[in-house]
Amino acid sequence: MEYRVLVKLGKGKDFELKVHEREVAGATPQAARRWFEQQFVEMGCVPTNPTGKTLLVDMIVGVARAIGERPFASGEGLALEFAKNALAVLQRRAISVDVESLSVS
Repeated sequence: MEYRVLVKLGKGKDFELKVHEREVAGATPQAARRWFEQQFVEMGCVPTNPTGKTLLVDMIVGVARAIGERPFASGEGLALEFAKNALAVLQRRAISVDVESLSVS
């Protein structure tokens, strides 16, 4: 079975990543959340919430923005890690991350 992550970085910059079920097997939501927390800090992402509380959606969107277009265009390396961890943390088979609207669905 194939899982899909669509990352929208702006107008005309939509990237679809396909991840096979075996690549996500065994990944836990807790480990995936820790990955996003670590990447969020290491990449210097800034919380969008004015109270300073960082929600999971903020981390996913912030990390997608920080990764940028080139890795998502190749669909390898960091972009693939992003996709696998997003699927694991949200426990879904298909995810859409829209950086401009700050949303994950």
